[in-house]
Amino acid sequence: MNRALDLLATVFADPARGAGALDDLRERWHELAPEEREALTPLAKLAAERVRAARRGDPATGAQLALGDASDPHAGPPSHAHSHAGPPSHADDHGGPPSEPDDYETPPIEAYEADDYAGPPSDAYEAPLRRERTVPHQAPEELLELLGLTTFRPGQREAVQAALDGRDALVVMPTGGGKSLCYQLPALATDDLTVVVSPLIALMRDQCARLTDLGHPAVMLASGEDNAGALEQIRTQRATIVFAAPERFASPQFRAALAQRTIALFVVDEAHCVSEWGHDFRPDYLRLTAIIKDLGHPPTMACTATATPKVAEEIVARLGLRDPERVRSGFDRPNLSFDVLPFDGEGSVARKRATLVAGLNQPENRPAIVYCGTRKSTEETAALLTQEGLPAVAYHAGLPADQRTRAQDAFMRGEADVVVATNAFGMGVDKADVRSVWHWALPSSLEAYYQEAGRAGRDGDPAKAVLLASRADLGRLVRFIREAEVTVDQVERLTSRIQEPTELDPSDDRDRILLAVAERAHAVTLAPGAGGRVRVSPTGQVDRAAIARLCRAATDRRWQSYRSIEHYAATGDRCRRRQLLDHFGDPSPGRPLGRCCDVHDPPTWVPPITVTKKHAPVEDGPPVPDEQLAPLKAWRKERAEGKPAYTVANDATLREIVRRQPRTEQELLQIKGIGASFVAKHADSLLELLDTAQ
Repeated sequence: MNRALDLLATVFADPARGAGALDDLRERWHELAPEEREALTPLAKLAAERVRAARRGDPATGAQLALGDASDPHAGPPSHAHSHAGPPSHADDHGGPPSEPDDYETPPIEAYEADDYAGPPSDAYEAPLRRERTVPHQAPEELLELLGLTTFRPGQREAVQAALDGRDALVVMPTGGGKSLCYQLPALATDDLTVVVSPLIALMRDQCARLTDLGHPAVMLASGEDNAGALEQIRTQRATIVFAAPERFASPQFRAALAQRTIALFVVDEAHCVSEWGHDFRPDYLRLTAIIKDLGHPPTMACTATATPKVAEEIVARLGLRDPERVRSGFDRPNLSFDVLPFDGEGSVARKRATLVAGLNQPENRPAIVYCGTRKSTEETAALLTQEGLPAVAYHAGLPADQRTRAQDAFMRGEADVVVATNAFGMGVDKADVRSVWHWALPSSLEAYYQEAGRAGRDGDPAKAVLLASRADLGRLVRFIREAEVTVDQVERLTSRIQEPTELDPSDDRDRILLAVAERAHAVTLAPGAGGRVRVSPTGQVDRAAIARLCRAATDRRWQSYRSIEHYAATGDRCRRRQLLDHFGDPSPGRPLGRCCDVHDPPTWVPPITVTKKHAPVEDGPPVPDEQLAPLKAWRKERAEGKPAYTVANDATLREIVRRQPRTEQELLQIKGIGASFVAKHADSLLELLDTAQ
């Protein structure tokens, strides 16, 4: 406390020379007890104002303003502009004011309080003034050794140089192309702060851990992390890289901590999430444009793996990137082969299953990811592979969180060679040695397909992307498009319902498109709400012609996505790799390291598949009426707890239970299809049901 008072006295004695003392006080602020901070805050605010006034050359400042002037009614409230909290420049050794630019302002001291500090109102972040960023002088090649690397991948050097030069950049690289290096290297070249925004918690955690293991000061803010410690490291300038999810910017504490630092680089990873038209829109990304502006528009890097040229332009516009360096590294993944295997006609499902099992039985194709179109298909396929002796786990959004975590951990640790999943799996899962990615069903777009297929072979070794194509899947995609279509009347009903700012949950594609159309027609404005919701505010303007035009555009986009994946799957006379590169606007020739695709190199790796038609087994005993079987089917569904019913018992077993009417566990064990595991799990419940039915 005494040291803090001495520092304040130094500031008031000579505000023109007091910036160093004020910076020293900032660094010690967290050491004070809460009641001491509360007592000193008015004086600290006034001290900050005196230093700001001295920098502006206000004649009413100087040595004549002593500590007793704290009660001066004409002093006015301190500014709430949040500027860099770091030490002043030492370029001027002659005792004059530090050599920051004229608009540099010192932040209020209260921004350094403990994590329960509520922070200033949001409008306090308008145009914050901070010292200029440090200009790194290292060449990109000099920085590589900091991460133990020797060479750049295509496009990486250009992106790193743009960041070092203080330029905005749009970095479009395929999955596995090395986007993270583009912002990690510039971050290591400066003591200023690099902010990385991503929705991928697992990937951020991995990146943060790797950097800290190498001795680089990185922190992460997320649920379950030491957020208080991370904020303290940001405030005290011990951290130079911070990873955070976009929703973290709703926290006043986080924004206040950032406002104390000069931002060397602001990184928006998975930047396609800013596009409502994109396949992975996230409402919290709407917040980022204002955040970038509030931070004084530091150099901004937008990174994505899935942006078509149209989406790329929307990213630039949405984030307000200024004449960005555009880095498109080339979308080719030379170590991947692309195969489309058609399955249509009688017996196609059986052949498809047999092909998947045979392919995954080849050790060189594991570990593997199998993507399915529905949750039901996911569980059925995982059960099929397990029955065939392949260690597989299921993963989809309908499973409990702890079950999803166990499945992901088993796959990452190698306990399960195969994960069967919906598109809920994979974002942020950094497993480099995936040898094959299979699509059991057609994905909704070529962008989604390439993103998921790109999770194979991230270690650079040969890997396969296999699409098991069936035209029957097209009906599912058409249904999804029809269900998501919106009309002018629906948009008008939405806007008429919203008479004041309201938070909505865009739970499905139709809701999301309705909001996107309404916003593009200037009928509403959108902002992030709590818990992933969107805050919708009416403007009072409804232009039916504009809405009609946007409704057509929304539907057209979805049909374009449909046609792109339909054409890719159906065109057997044009290189798959060339089709992918053209879709993403990459004119460079494909350069496969091995096999290219099924068009150029027939997939001889697929073993011959022979499927014999199975005849239904003849059951002993009389037929069982449906009304007698119904209670057992209802019991089976309850016992399955959301899993496929056959994992409890098949219909033949249920019919035999009806015929025999067992009364003991020993009698149950005499029935085909019932073993010790069934008895341990279900015997008590089943015998009680049978006893009640008598």
